[in-house]
Amino acid sequence: MTAEKKGITVKVDAELHAEVRQYLEENGLTMAEFVAKSLRDELHPKFVEDKTMGNMRTLAFQVPEELFRKIKDYLQRNNLTQKEFVIGLIENEIEQDLAQRQAEGEIAGNLEQSECGDMGMSMVM
Repeated sequence: MTAEKKGITVKVDAELHAEVRQYLEENGLTMAEFVAKSLRDELHPKFVEDKTMGNMRTLAFQVPEELFRKIKDYLQRNNLTQKEFVIGLIENEIEQDLAQRQAEGEIAGNLEQSECGDMGMSMVM
């Protein structure tokens, strides 16, 4: 069963319209898909910028064309922006690194206690 569809008609600057048309062509989207995605993103954002983060910095890098296409497909399927995607990857990697370092620190701490205990026993004997 298909959901009922309703129309939305708006007028925008010709320059913005041309920019949207170019984006649609480059990303293989229809106007309906683009508007629906834009409205969902605005009404239900998946990523909310933390205004308390302080100064923002820019990361920029290039990727091979094939990888870029794969990323664009992934973003479209998962309704994500490039920013959300990259920040999510970075945050996940940093969290994993921190957890690994903490686990290694606990292991190292346990070894140090064990070694100190062994040394203390040998000194007593």
